Amino acid sequence: MISGRIPDSLTGALWALAAQGSQAVGSFLVMALAARTLEIEELGKLGVLYGVLVLCAATTSGFVGDSLTVLDRSDRRLRAGMQLWLLTLSCVCGVLVPIIIFTIGFVSGIEALLLGLAVAAYLVEDVLRRLLMANLGFARIVVMDLSVTCVALCIVLLQNVNGSPSLTGYLAAIACGQSAGIVVGAALVPVPDRYLVRLRGADWKAVADFGSWRAAQQMLRPGLMTAMRLALLILVSLAATGQLEIARIYAAPAMLFVGGISSYLFAAYAKNRASTVAALLAQADRALLIVLGITATGAAVALWALPLAGPLATGQTPDFLAVAGWLAYAASVAIVSPYGALAAIRGSARRVFALRLADTLVSLACVVLVLHLTGEFALAPWAAALGSGLGGAAIRLLLLVPLKRDEWQKAHTNPPYERQSGTHV
Repeated sequence: MISGRIPDSLTGALWALAAQGSQAVGSFLVMALAARTLEIEELGKLGVLYGVLVLCAATTSGFVGDSLTVLDRSDRRLRAGMQLWLLTLSCVCGVLVPIIIFTIGFVSGIEALLLGLAVAAYLVEDVLRRLLMANLGFARIVVMDLSVTCVALCIVLLQNVNGSPSLTGYLAAIACGQSAGIVVGAALVPVPDRYLVRLRGADWKAVADFGSWRAAQQMLRPGLMTAMRLALLILVSLAATGQLEIARIYAAPAMLFVGGISSYLFAAYAKNRASTVAALLAQADRALLIVLGITATGAAVALWALPLAGPLATGQTPDFLAVAGWLAYAASVAIVSPYGALAAIRGSARRVFALRLADTLVSLACVVLVLHLTGEFALAPWAAALGSGLGGAAIRLLLLVPLKRDEWQKAHTNPPYERQSGTHV
């Protein structure tokens, strides 16, 4: 019990799940409509672009979002440093990413422009969500996410009514939805945090020292997803990328559940840094067992209902093996997330990143090898799940167990003594 009181802990976890769900449901609805209205190649392209969008958001989520959760954001210099990094990262990603993607010929000029606007808006909106999350204001996050979803869906439905659904329209919907979220989120931020400070004297280095490692770690999972899509595009086909995206959309509720619990645990660990590693590790172990149990039950139901629920959700029946693979990947994320968050909070961000980088490279190597040997897109998420699960076990055994042991030894070490004439005193 992170808070020490069961009702508070349970309520917080449920609201965290609701907040993660409100964001994921909005994304699910937009992508489900895309699966119904876009050609399979355009859907695959939208999946790649959305993966790039999430990858960019992971940069600011780790760099700025985790910093404002853990560091003292009431300190003016630290707060200015966070603002400076948010401004820098959102501008750089919003300009460079669409230029690069346009240069390689993957998108048109108008698509690149809309992608840039969507990236910049998404990054700012995500940091506002993290600010609310740092205050454990998950109910306000739900309101914020609903505004994003309503605006995005209105634009998507409007273009579908006009009979001209296109990749351009979906990018415009994402950009407008995220912009609406910025406006609503700024109004919902608690009063003590609802202000900006001058950037002069910003302690950008202190923010970078912590945030850079968290950002690097946060980028690994979306980076793996983007690399997986690109591997499919190169080794198989764009149509296969679209088929895998359909399976991912159907399995998205599992990732939503795991992500919601992980978000709550990170914020709760940050609030309770004074607790012992042993107590927090026991909490993480219990949470892991519960999450894995619920995920396994939900996976069984999802696979049983696939013939009926699949066409209702995506307009066609997703590949059974691919859906099962995404569900297995969700379970592997459940293994790594609680332990990675706890280790980062306890000052092991660099070592967490090193282990997470290793498991990501293992996953990517497995994905490329499987696709090269078989050409079967449905095996890609299974391969990705292998490294992720190993990473969670490694963080627990190599980082958290030694921390727990050191903490115990320190607590049970006898007071130092002096030696006088051979007598202990």
